[in-house]
Amino acid sequence: MTAPKKPAPFQIIRHHGTPNRGQLLDKRWVYAQDKFWSDYYGRFIPAAPYHDHFLFTMPDDVKGSVYMCSCGSAAIITGASGYVLDASAQGLMMVCMTHATTGKHATGGDRWV
Repeated sequence: MTAPKKPAPFQIIRHHGTPNRGQLLDKRWVYAQDKFWSDYYGRFIPAAPYHDHFLFTMPDDVKGSVYMCSCGSAAIITGASGYVLDASAQGLMMVCMTHATTGKHATGGDRWV
C-alpha cells in the first residue's frame, strides 16, 4: 500500500468573496499584489488586472516559481504581446503565464476577460 500523494503547496484554495487573498494548502494566506519589484529592470512592474484571479509572491520556503497566479500557473514578466488588452506605461507587465499563452487561466474561463 502506498501513501497518498501530498498536494502541491501552490494550489490555491479560493474563498467566495475574497478575490484579493487565497490560502495555500499549508494554511498560509497569500495576497494579491498590484506591482512586483524586479532587480533585473531596477523598478516595479505592474501586475495585470484579472477579474477572477490575482498574482502574488510565493513564501520563500516554497520551491517552484517565485511569482504565481491564483489559478496555479507561474506569473512572468512580458512585453505588450502578452497582455493585449491591458495597459502599462512601462511596456512591461507581470502576467499569468497560462493566460498569456492560451488566453485562459489554468482553471478555465473566457479569453481576454
